[in-house]
This record gives sequence, C-alpha cells and structure tokens, in this order.
Amino acid sequence: MALSHSRPAVTSGKPVHAAGAVLWRPGPTGLEVAVIHRPRYDDWSLPKGKVDQGEHTVLTAVREVFEETGRRVVLGRRLPSISYRVLGGTKRVRYWAGRALPESDEDAAFQPNHEVDQIDWLRPQAALDRLTRPLDATVLASFMRARVDTVPIVLLRHGTAEKRGPEYPDDQIRPLAATGHWQSEILSTVLPCFGALQVITSPAVRCVDTVRPFARKQQTIINTEPTLSEEAHAADPAAAASWLRALIRKGEPALVCSHREVLDSMLAAVLDEAAEEQAAPRSMNGRAWSKRQVDRLLGADRSGGRLKPGRAWILHVTPERGEEEAPRLVAVDRLKP
Repeated sequence: MALSHSRPAVTSGKPVHAAGAVLWRPGPTGLEVAVIHRPRYDDWSLPKGKVDQGEHTVLTAVREVFEETGRRVVLGRRLPSISYRVLGGTKRVRYWAGRALPESDEDAAFQPNHEVDQIDWLRPQAALDRLTRPLDATVLASFMRARVDTVPIVLLRHGTAEKRGPEYPDDQIRPLAATGHWQSEILSTVLPCFGALQVITSPAVRCVDTVRPFARKQQTIINTEPTLSEEAHAADPAAAASWLRALIRKGEPALVCSHREVLDSMLAAVLDEAAEEQAAPRSMNGRAWSKRQVDRLLGADRSGGRLKPGRAWILHVTPERGEEEAPRLVAVDRLKP
C-alpha cells in the first residue's frame, strides 16, 4: 500500500464532519469497488465530503458520492468512522457501504475536474492496495469482512405524539404533536437513502402519520399490521417478534413503524437469537459485533433499545436466495433523524 502525506485542511477550530461511502457494484468477475484520485493531494481515496449546515450525514454521503463519481447510490450497513487531525482541529468521517444504482440517462456522467480527475473500479483487494491512506484502508477492510449485498428492515418508533389524556379516550387515535410532524418530514428525506421500502405500520394514528410523508414521496401504499399495536403486544408479547422473524426470512426491504415497547421486544428477540448463532462476522453501528455490545444495548433485563420518538434501528439482512441460503442478520445500525 502506497503511503504519502497530504496538506492539512484549514478549519475554524470546530470539528469538521464529513460522510462518504465505499461505492460498489457487481462486476463480470465479482464485486468491484470505486476508488478516486484527487489531484490536489495526488492520492487515491474513497468518495466523501463535508456535511453542509443542517444536512443529515446520510444525505451527505449520498450527495458526495454522486458529486464525486456521477453515480447514484443506495446505502447499506454502516462502516467504521475515522477521525484525523487537520489544521486547527479534527475531521470525523462517517462511512457506509453504498451500492451503485444502474446508470441511467438522468445520471451525470463523470467528468474529470480539479477535485477528482480519475475513478477506477477495482476488485476489493486491488482497491485496498491502491488506497493511499491507512485509515481509508481500515474502512475498506471492514467492508470486506462481511456481506454487503444486504437489504434493510427499518424498525422506526413513531414521532413525538400528543400526551395521553382524557381528550383521547381511545389511545389509537392520539395524533402526532408538532414535533412529531417535523420528525416525519425529516424521515421522508432520509429514509430514501436506503432504497425503496415497503411500508408496514401499527394501526395507531401516530404511527400511520409518521410514515405518511415517506409513503407519499415514494408513491407506495401504507400497510397496517394489527400485530404491531400496543394492545396486541400486551395480549401476546411474543407475537410481534415472531412476525419480525417471518419478515426477515422473506429478505425484503421494509419500513416498520410501531411503539417503543413493541420495537424493544422485537429487537431484543432478534439480537438474542443472532447472538446465539455462529454465522459471524456481524457489525453494530459500524463496529465489530460482540456480546458485550449486545448486552449493553438490550440491558440486563433484555427490555430492548428504548428508542426515542422518531428514531430507528436498521437491520441489514441478506436477500432471499431460495433454498440455497436463508436470509440472516448481518448488521444493526442506529438512525437518528
């Protein structure tokens, strides 16, 4: 691996946040990874760039990959973040695995420019040897350690709702508060970064209204599932977990919106089950999976992740491949809109 030094970026003393992706595509002889050459530094690196003010990091990753490579991308599992010193402060870069979508007439063909003058698509080991900086190599090495052809199952807690009270004698009709509506709009811009998702939700108004803006933008229907309601969970706590296992076995991308207790129960059941399997490696929030991490997440009483309103866990599972390979959990990531 070639090593070189670059000129440090100038900062104002505040941490610089950036995001990018290991861009990959199926190739004639197997998976290929994109590496870019930056003439300013005369180095080979992964596509990335600074977060614009007010921009969510997943949006930054998608935007920067497109701007630097001309390829649209669907994000997969989180990869390790890297941090390094720049002039006046620290730069932190978050990465995801990013599947390149098929090129279309609407895509901007890559044009060499002063920031990126060359893109090479290489087999992963060749890309690892080409990268200039060891920190970039650690990100790609993590990418190579586990499956990247995954589909997401997003476990989303509904947005902030109005407080329980006598004005809502039936809790099913309790609506979102103003903050919850704002959260639902933010989610409608962030969730498309993970591709097309079927939408499944608890029948509660606050859950349906949380996914409505996303479903409208994606022009997809909203499916209500009674098993995801608080009432159904109270009557049969194991039913929702069984329902989620069946969804994972299908290996299809989905957005699942429900309530904290229901989602915590589902998450705990799935992670405890995965922890017993020997089908490693897996990752959690971009880090290597460990029993300690799972225990810290679920709590000693196994009550789950305790999601806050409007936040989600993303389960990355392998797609369905008939009888030759059953879908399995590869990674779990947290999403904070």
